Formats: sequence, structure tokens, C-alpha cells
Amino acid sequence: MKIQWFRSATVGIYSKSGTSILCDPWITDGAFIGSWFHWPPLEGFEFSELAEKKWDALYISHFHADHFDRKLVAKIARNSPNTKVLIPFFENKWLKRAVENCGFETSRIIELPSNKKIKFLDIEVTIYVADYCNPEICGISIPCTPTIAKLSANDSVALFEADGQRILNANDALAVQTAHKLWPKIGKIDLLLGHYGGAGPYPQCFTNLTNEEKKSEAIRTGEVFVNRLISTSNALNSRYVMPYAGQYLLGGKLAKLNEFRSVIPLPKVLQKIASSSKAQPISLNVFGEFNLDTDSSTGDWIEPNSSISTNYISRISSELYPYEAEENFWKDGQYVLNDALNSVQMVFESFLKSGGKGSESSIVFKSEGINLSMNFGKEFSSITAESIFENVTTIQLDARLLRRLVTRKPNYRGFTQYHFNQAEIGSHLSWSRVGPYPKETTFLNFAQSSINY
Repeated sequence: MKIQWFRSATVGIYSKSGTSILCDPWITDGAFIGSWFHWPPLEGFEFSELAEKKWDALYISHFHADHFDRKLVAKIARNSPNTKVLIPFFENKWLKRAVENCGFETSRIIELPSNKKIKFLDIEVTIYVADYCNPEICGISIPCTPTIAKLSANDSVALFEADGQRILNANDALAVQTAHKLWPKIGKIDLLLGHYGGAGPYPQCFTNLTNEEKKSEAIRTGEVFVNRLISTSNALNSRYVMPYAGQYLLGGKLAKLNEFRSVIPLPKVLQKIASSSKAQPISLNVFGEFNLDTDSSTGDWIEPNSSISTNYISRISSELYPYEAEENFWKDGQYVLNDALNSVQMVFESFLKSGGKGSESSIVFKSEGINLSMNFGKEFSSITAESIFENVTTIQLDARLLRRLVTRKPNYRGFTQYHFNQAEIGSHLSWSRVGPYPKETTFLNFAQSSINY
């Protein structure tokens, strides 16, 4: 088999006979509500080249915007009527519905049950659902799961086997709390693909940290991600390991946060893997290939010089996010947010009735003319003008973004990028925290008003 790296976690996997699977396609700049841009910069040919290739299948591990480029997936659906889509069988059908909305008919979508091998042409594919997302492990504050006691998963690991070789695409699932339980089931592999950088808001979005503290925390948390990739590689006794999905930059007004993200430069990651792992590290340049048959690569990674990144960040810093083009006026914002938090309260009350307990934490929302606190007691919840607990997390955000997050147009039922989890990963939210992390932050995924706009 061989692999080809395109951008971020987007890779092509090919058998010797030519069967092709495109994994986690993302090539369009402006993911996560406009803030994520590719690094190195796109040259302009990438979208059409990936869209026009006749892929046998796409594998989409989960529906985060840096793994599921709706524009590219829709183009492939139109261009290649024989292309199939391989996705995990999740209890929730968010990903399947989103793929269908891109133009893939149900007959072209193959949902793979966890830990069940299928033969796709001459490649055997096994998808493992990665359960129990822990925000304190993966570096985010809002997990991509629907409930505190995780009832349904939202990430996956894929094992591809052909030509006597085994490639494990772990994508972002290394950050899932119980993923390590999968490694004994999977066994020895030839090549591990896994992320090496943080995608969440910590530490760059935390206003209660000084710049020096942010830089220190960025290094510390970045090393956590790299060490986890190394330990996974060792546990799987992998011959090769390819760190990826750390190459992105923030654009627009958030470009100033890039120096504080928890992403260690790739050359240092490769050095650390070489000195600490049993596996040999590989890293490819854009559209470069690595062949497991010959143990050779074409187009190894060359780190762009600092002036290129400085000029690129300066250029993308002028980009506007979609919500910034909207009217900055929301006369009833406090009322609508209160209604959205009522939805959060209803879900939390159900959690309490099922035997759960709160942590006595307050989460305060602040925006232009808006200030409300959602309070999570051990056996109650409340919405107040000010926080009532000493453990306080404050979230500040643009009022135009807040309006898009908590409201929908009448009868809207489709996929939308305007979701708290997407805004958080995109670094659009500013955080400040007094006290420990409140586990109830997960309930903010349900902040949806019944008032339509």
C-alpha cells in the first residue's frame, strides 16, 4: 500500500492494484466559521485535483470541519457517481445526514459497525468507534458528544489492510479517553497516522492567562499531544508513524492568537519521535507519497522559512468571518439567550433526575448588551443575571456570532456550522475561569432558542 498526504488529516490510501480511499477530506480554507486556514498555504490547484479524481471511496471519521469539507464532498458526489462513502455506524445520524445533504444517496453510504471487518474491493476496512470523549484530555471545553454520560460516539479509528500491510488512521481519536483500549484489539501495524497538535481554545483563548503563561502552557499541552502519539505508536508496535493534522493557522482577527496555540513545530515533533519511539517518523510535503512496499517516500516535508509564515499570517489576518458581515444589532439578545439557556436547563434537569449531580459551577455569557449566568448546582440549576457560585467560567463572544449560534431560521433542519462546539474549536470564544473545569460545559451544545430568526 501507499499513502499520499494532501493537507491536515486529508490523506489518500491506495492498494497496489490501485483501489483509492480519500480520508477526512478538508481542502477549503475558512473551516470552523471562517477561522481555520491551511498551512502551508493553498496554491490553488488542490480542490479541483481532489474533486476530479475518481475515488473509489471516502472515509469520514467524524463531522468536524477539518475532517469533513462539505464543499469538496458535494463536488465529489456530483463528479463521481460510483464513489462510496465509508462512515462509522453512530447511534446519532448527524454525520450520515450531513453526507446525504452533500448529494450522496443512501445507497452510496456504507455504515460500518464498530470492530467489524468489511472487504471493500481489495482493501479490508475495520472501523472502531472511539468512545468517551474527555474535554480535559483533548484540550477543548465542549466535547463533541451529546451527553455527560456518553450515550453515543462521535469519532472513530480506521484500519486499512491490503497487500499484507496494515495502516491505522487514528485521526483525532488519540484524544479520546478510552481509545487506548482499542490498541490490544488492533495489534501490530505498519503505519500509524495521528494528530500531534491541539485544536481546542486552550491556552490561546484564555484571557485570565498572561502571554507568557499562554506560551508556557502551549508548550506543555503540545508535548502532551506528541507524547500520546508516541505512546500509541509504541503500544501498536508500529514500524512507521506519521504525525499530521497540526498544520493549520488561525486567520481573521484571531490571527494574533497563532503564537499561543498548543502546536509544536513539526521538525521538533519528528525529532522527538525519532528519539523516543520504536517507530520511524515520516512526514510528507504537499501531495507527497510514502510507499510501504519499498519503504520509500517522494516529497519529504520541508519546513517553510519563518518569513513565509509571517507574511501568510499577515495576509489572512484581514479575512472576515461570515458573521462579521452581518448587522451588529440585536435588541432582544438577552431575552433570546435566556430562552436558549432554558433548553440547556431542561437537559441538565433530566440529567439530575437520572441520578447525576452538578458541580456548583456558573457559566457566564457576556456579549454586547448581554450578560447571563447559567448555574449548575448539585441538585438544581438556575439562570440569573450574575453568577451564584465561586467556580465561574466566563465566555465572551461577538453578539452577531451568539445570535447565529442560538437561533435558526423557521423550519430549518439542515446542517449548520453555527454550533458551540464549532465556534469553540475555531477559537471564536474568549474564556476566563476561576476554579476547576466545570463538566457541565458539555450542556452548552443544547443552547438553542425556540425563537426563530
